[in-house]
Amino acid sequence: MMTRWQSKGFALVVFSLVVAVAIVAGLATEGQAGARRTLKLGTILPPDNILSQNAVEFAKKVAERTKGEVEVVVYPNSQLGNERDLMEGLQLGTVEMAEVSGGVMSTFAPEAGVFSLPFVFNGWDHLDKVLKNPVADQLGEIVLKKTGIRTLGWMEQGFRVTLTVKRVINSVQDFDGLKIRVPEDKVLIRTFQLVKARPTVIPWGEVYTSLQTGVVEGMESTTPAMYTMKFYEVSNYIAETNHQHSVVGFLISDKVFQSLSKASQDAIVQAARETLDINYRDARGTAQKSLELLRGKVKQSTQPDLKPFQEAVQPVYKEFGDQTGTAEMIRQIQAIR
Repeated sequence: MMTRWQSKGFALVVFSLVVAVAIVAGLATEGQAGARRTLKLGTILPPDNILSQNAVEFAKKVAERTKGEVEVVVYPNSQLGNERDLMEGLQLGTVEMAEVSGGVMSTFAPEAGVFSLPFVFNGWDHLDKVLKNPVADQLGEIVLKKTGIRTLGWMEQGFRVTLTVKRVINSVQDFDGLKIRVPEDKVLIRTFQLVKARPTVIPWGEVYTSLQTGVVEGMESTTPAMYTMKFYEVSNYIAETNHQHSVVGFLISDKVFQSLSKASQDAIVQAARETLDINYRDARGTAQKSLELLRGKVKQSTQPDLKPFQEAVQPVYKEFGDQTGTAEMIRQIQAIR
């Protein structure tokens, strides 16, 4: 029979064992919860834009393929910053994923500007073939080597057109002296310099007020982006210049990618492929619908003769090819049929 002190000692041992088991169980539960990864995916576009919708679809596919082990949370409307901020965040690992235009990517890896060259894509069919060609993968490898950012694929959004406040664009001469907003894209800046416009770099989130207050006299972008951002509210004319296609990199920090399990990596790559297929299927229809909606919102739409525009911007091809060593890549792109 145990004495009172022996009984207390026994109880203390039992209590200690219960506490120890609880701590171990708690740590095990914490470890299981910690296995779940959340990846932030940033885009500068609003939720109803095709690329934001593609991002949401991608997030669903990743959740399904990883059975909830990896969660992708989409942050639209520049919530994680402008495109430069997103690129810097990808390099630091503070932003796990992002959709960033090739033009802004080129400020980190100059070769990425090859997709920004004016009129380099001869229509939608040519664009589809280029983005599915090994030359696109080759460009992604260059970006990865120079930046530490992995390209999961290249997304389509639409050929870029020009929106103006007071000036109707009927010819290339109408760009003379026009103060036009452009993104931080060296090729696009040079393109508009060659048609004697005054390209002005302004962050995407400030474009609406810049048009409204007269900071710029016009802007250029894709029709889905223009319509979802309601730039027609502060502009009057649209010119179907189709001078560039807005190819967008679907990106993930390689530091983050390498930290994932092989199964999660495979799930992300496969989800990206399926998402890109959806993007390629829907992009041109969305762009055309947005153009038609814009035509109904502005005072006048024009279809200027593009041949003089194409001739005026030819020097940028040699300049860019010489500066970045991409002359052969440009030839490969133009040769794809």
